[in-house]
Amino acid sequence: MLYRMIYSSEASEHIGPSDLSKILDDARVGNEARNVTGVLLYADGVFCQVLEGEREMLESLTESIRRDTRHKSMKVFHRSEIAQRTFDDWRMAYVDASAADMSRWAGLEGAVTIDQLLEQLHNDVSRIPKILVHIVEAVAEQSGNA
Repeated sequence: MLYRMIYSSEASEHIGPSDLSKILDDARVGNEARNVTGVLLYADGVFCQVLEGEREMLESLTESIRRDTRHKSMKVFHRSEIAQRTFDDWRMAYVDASAADMSRWAGLEGAVTIDQLLEQLHNDVSRIPKILVHIVEAVAEQSGNA
């Protein structure tokens, strides 16, 4: 059964473009081998990642991610079985989005920081499908402009 997991974490230190590129390259290679798809967002020192794949694989990957020293304070705030992948074509897409973008996508105009956004999403997971739609649109738009 396919499974989706969404988590957030804080960068341990400043993440520059070359650091982010390395993270994405590593994720894409590993995800190809694991048959995992997803998207990474990085804004204001916070990672937010959506992962899709077999449940056992995602549980194992979660533990590996938790041990990665490039980030801290990992919080998994959504896990669910899914009928199909949202990010089927992307081993690890990347979306360059601000906290304001993500808040608007989730319909949370009052959330002005990533922490506030994630807290509200954690408390109201019904907003997650809405934000996923906008993330997919952003990935598609950025892929088209690349």
